[in-house]
Amino acid sequence: MKRIHCLGILVVDALSGPLERYPIPGVHPEVITDAIRFLPGGGAGNTAAALARMGLHAAVFSKVGNDVNGAFLIRELAQCGVDTSGIGLSDSDTTPFTFVGVHPDGSRTFVHTPAANLTMSLDDFDVEKLLASDFLLYQDLWVLPGLDGQPGAALLAEAQERGVVTFLDECWGLGPKRESLEVMLPHSDYALLSLDDLRAVYSGVSAEALADHFLVLGPRVVVLKMGAEGCLVAQGDERVRVAAVPANVVDTTGAGDCWDAGFLAGLAHGEDVVTAARLGCACAAFCIESVGGATGVPDYQAVVRRASEQNTSG
Repeated sequence: MKRIHCLGILVVDALSGPLERYPIPGVHPEVITDAIRFLPGGGAGNTAAALARMGLHAAVFSKVGNDVNGAFLIRELAQCGVDTSGIGLSDSDTTPFTFVGVHPDGSRTFVHTPAANLTMSLDDFDVEKLLASDFLLYQDLWVLPGLDGQPGAALLAEAQERGVVTFLDECWGLGPKRESLEVMLPHSDYALLSLDDLRAVYSGVSAEALADHFLVLGPRVVVLKMGAEGCLVAQGDERVRVAAVPANVVDTTGAGDCWDAGFLAGLAHGEDVVTAARLGCACAAFCIESVGGATGVPDYQAVVRRASEQNTSG
């Protein structure tokens, strides 16, 4: 079984909804929602949990506070089957936290406390253990100022030298930055990126033109995730549009992270990149039908069946 290591952020998500509007002091000082759930979140946590739910070996490398929220994340991820031994504990930082407002259409807004994410560095991990993998996913570019850019590029380069297949994804986080992305792309075998996020720094550029630009920088494969429009898979001279899998949208939290998990699971099972992208779309569809970042992801065969049904009907 392939060993998949996910490097990125862990967050306690408090998901509350349906949220019609936020409070306004002196106007609407209180709003009522039907429910609130506390779940593990953050890109690395969501992807690792989804992989583990599909039966793959997934480990997460991150940093949390040595506090009740950190203990909650480690316990919940371990119960999903994630290897949590790579999570560092900090006595000086608190655990990242996000209040997620889940709106009636499944969209989300956030109130986020980055906490330990702001100080995370390679000193927080056993780098030898991190690189002892078959696949290494750098999950949360633009959220980790101590790793993004040159430190992350050096880490991915070292992984490639050791024969590890490298993957890069990003998160809006502290704001998209073209320089840190383009420094890390040459050392990423696969770039799995959100087109909506990229438009903030590549205004007016088409998906195909962006894929062409990124491929020149070094990745073997570029995937641009486009939400309800599916994704664009680019490698060499090939450009393939893969349709999204229809879903009953409840909460879009973690959709891109679970897409990554489905894609990685497909590659780990020997599938080609287009088939893996279809599995990514199927895994994302399962994700958005439940509240939380990875709670709705089933076993791998169920993801395969849903992707196959979509491919047949499409």
